[in-house]
Amino acid sequence: MNEYRHHIQTRGHYQIVALTRDSEYEQDDVYAYAIMSSAGVKLHQEVTLSEAQIWLDDRILKDLLDSSDVSPDMMSPSRRAERSGLRSGRKRS
Repeated sequence: MNEYRHHIQTRGHYQIVALTRDSEYEQDDVYAYAIMSSAGVKLHQEVTLSEAQIWLDDRILKDLLDSSDVSPDMMSPSRRAERSGLRSGRKRS
C-alpha cells in the first residue's frame, strides 16, 4: 500500500499533511492527517484535521516552554529574572 502526503498547513517547523492512498488529492480519500517535522519525520497521526491541529498546538507550546526560561506557572518568577541580579522595583543605573 502506498501512502501519499498532501500538504495542508505549515506552522513553524512543522507541517500537517493529509494522507491518502492515491497520488491525486481528493478530500473524500483522506484517511488520516499527519504532523511532520521539518526533516520529514512523521511525528504523530490523527484521524481528523482538528485533532491534528490540537496536537500540533500542544507540541508547539511544549517546544516554546522547553526552549525558553518561561515558567509554566506564569505567576511565578522566571529563571531569567532571578539570575539578573536586579531586585524588583529598582532600575540599573
